[in-house]
Amino acid sequence: MKPAPVDVPAMPDAALLDLLLGRADAGRRALPAEDLPALARLSPVALAERAEVALQAATRLAAAFELGRRLHAARSRRSQRLRRPRDVARFFHATLAPLVHEEVWIAALDVHDRARGARMISRGGLLSASVRPADVLRAALELGAVTFVMAHNHPGGDPAPSADDVLLTQEIEHAAHLIDVPLRDHVIVTPSGRFSSVFRAGSSL
Repeated sequence: MKPAPVDVPAMPDAALLDLLLGRADAGRRALPAEDLPALARLSPVALAERAEVALQAATRLAAAFELGRRLHAARSRRSQRLRRPRDVARFFHATLAPLVHEEVWIAALDVHDRARGARMISRGGLLSASVRPADVLRAALELGAVTFVMAHNHPGGDPAPSADDVLLTQEIEHAAHLIDVPLRDHVIVTPSGRFSSVFRAGSSL
C-alpha cells in the first residue's frame, strides 16, 4: 500500500522539524519555546546539539532554513527600485537581519534603478567583515551594474555607521567613480528593522 500524501502546510512546526530531521520528538526538543526564528539562526552544530540528532540531519535542517531565507529574499526583490535608503534596507532585510555575524552585499542596478542581481562580497564576525574595494567593483561589473548599492548588517542592533564604515564607503565611492559605475548608497541593516545610510549619516529610522 502506498503511503497517504502528507498535508505539509497543515503540519505544526515541531512536526515539520521531525520530518526534516528524521526522528520523532526531535522537533519538540529543538523548539521548546516555539521560537522558530531563533532556531533558524543556529549553526548545524548547534542545531545537532539542541535537537540531539546527527550533524548530517542538522545540516539538512540548516539547508532548509537557508532555502527559505533565499526564497523570501528572491520574492521581495522582484522588480524593486532601490532609490532611497529605505528601499535598500527593505531589499536586504530578509537576507541580513537574521544573521549573528556581519555580511557585506551589493545589488547591481539598471538604468531605472531596478535590481539586476545581488551578491555577497564578504562574511565576517560579530563586529566586522573585511572588504576589498576591488572585490566590490569586480562583482558590480560581473552583474552588469549601471550603478550599484551596498549593504551590510550590524547584528548588535545599532545602525550607526562606524568610522571604518565611512572610510570604506569613501574608498569604494571614489574607485567606482573612476570606472563610471557609481555607488549610489551604502545602507546598514539591523535585526529590529532600524537602518542607516552611510551616505546620509544621521538619517537612521
